Amino acid sequence: MTPQPDPYTPIRRRQPPAFNTPNVVLGVIALLVVIHVFRVYLASPLVEGWMILNLSFIPGCYADLAEFCLVREPGAGAWTPASYLLLHGDGMHVGLNCLWLLVFGTPVARRIGAQRFLAFMIAGSVAGAALFYVFEPGLLAPMIGASGSVSALMGGACRFALPRAGGIGLMRAGARLPLEPILSCLTNRTVVVFVAVFFVTNLAFSTGLGGAFGPGNVAWQAHLGGFIFGFLGFALFDRRDTIGPGRPAI
Repeated sequence: MTPQPDPYTPIRRRQPPAFNTPNVVLGVIALLVVIHVFRVYLASPLVEGWMILNLSFIPGCYADLAEFCLVREPGAGAWTPASYLLLHGDGMHVGLNCLWLLVFGTPVARRIGAQRFLAFMIAGSVAGAALFYVFEPGLLAPMIGASGSVSALMGGACRFALPRAGGIGLMRAGARLPLEPILSCLTNRTVVVFVAVFFVTNLAFSTGLGGAFGPGNVAWQAHLGGFIFGFLGFALFDRRDTIGPGRPAI
């Protein structure tokens, strides 16, 4: 007689593999790479110039400080705080952003789903542009890159993945982990060390010391703006069924 399973025995669910990356993350990475390859290697100088002028974030154009701002598309000022995330300076720039997008975007997308993930990335980009504008309101050079959005993903991961997972477990983290309160995160050793390294690194770039360790002209303000938004505002995008009983939504 075949023994029957005990109905009271808990069912062990298999953990998702570490590199089971959500399709939305892979799609965003592919989009960034395709746009970069097209702009750098396939587009004509005229098309490339149009992309930089109308997709990058140029703070000084909001005050019409240069004639070239007048030839931008009429709605450029409305969409460029988000669209600048689509452009990158060189292969290393897009490669690093895609790497961190893979690492930190995977747990966030797995937790909140594709639509909320995209909305969160766009909001992080806008937050990064906003803080960049505060520091550089008259700058007429274009600001590009997905670093503001990626930093927002890092900040969001600090609210649920880093406190309890960390390391390789970060890629497996998802909806099962509770959303940690802000004060609880700030007393978690893993989160505190990560945040400290993040801010010290950006402080080094802000003082020019970071040039010895990476490319110059780093928009550290956008990094900080995206990270602060992601850390403080992640609960606004989190699904209610993942917050957990008794957990505050902030």
